[in-house]
Amino acid sequence: MDLFLQQVVSGISIGAIYSLLAVGYALVYSVYNFTNWAFDAFMAFGAFMAFYAISSFFLPFWVAAIISILLAIGMAVSTEKLAYRSLRLRKAPRLFMMISAMGANLAIVNLLNLFFGGQFRRFPVENIGTFSMGQVSVGRMDVLAGIISFGVLGLLWVFLYRTKPGLGIRASSIDILTASLMGINNDAVAFIIFAVTGVLSSVAGIFYGIKYAVYPTMGIVTIKAMIASIVGGLGSLPAAVVGSMLLGILETLVAGYISSTYRDLFSFLFLVIILLFFPNGLMGKSSDEKL
Repeated sequence: MDLFLQQVVSGISIGAIYSLLAVGYALVYSVYNFTNWAFDAFMAFGAFMAFYAISSFFLPFWVAAIISILLAIGMAVSTEKLAYRSLRLRKAPRLFMMISAMGANLAIVNLLNLFFGGQFRRFPVENIGTFSMGQVSVGRMDVLAGIISFGVLGLLWVFLYRTKPGLGIRASSIDILTASLMGINNDAVAFIIFAVTGVLSSVAGIFYGIKYAVYPTMGIVTIKAMIASIVGGLGSLPAAVVGSMLLGILETLVAGYISSTYRDLFSFLFLVIILLFFPNGLMGKSSDEKL
């Protein structure tokens, strides 16, 4: 029982990181109906920026995190402007948007590999130890990652549902053309959405880098976030969080009770089973109920 609780707590921590990434995917998809494959490159970029801010400039962790977030925002917004905006304005098929996203992803990842090399790096932060609840030991960094991740998601919820720009994004997710006719600036919406994805990817990249390692292709883990987003219901932010929690817990239970070798196998098998019985995901929304 103690092992089970420990695995569940660890799974929630991993699920919180997946949630940041899954919500980023869902946010872009809900408005533009395409998958932002460059998202994993933003994650790796943010992790590298925080890593070198600490290791090369000896900045405190929180300062490095803020710098990483700001630079990731700049990267995400620049990618939208250079790789997506002209296609969006010409109303290009979403397949073209996805191809452009893949190209942006490959470009950023290869630039990271060129400038920083492909070796694995341990994040230069102190081990803050564990705390115990009975026989269950939980890493303090895991708890911190979960708290901050859920805090960021909570702030995003407040932004979307309690502010005028958030209302504009939700209106655009229903019908972007009608929203623009009602006076909502599409370019401003795009700027805000991709700025938010920059924040989400950077926070996820930092904590994933601390838990595992920092390397150019670390963003490949976002495929798990895509699975979580689909399992929950693509285009719905709450569904993305639910799917991420389920996937994170499933992976840690498989790793703890069977073998970490089969973790990815069970993740994809879980996706297939869910889609067989729930083609729109567990909390799938119709096109007029997105977000």
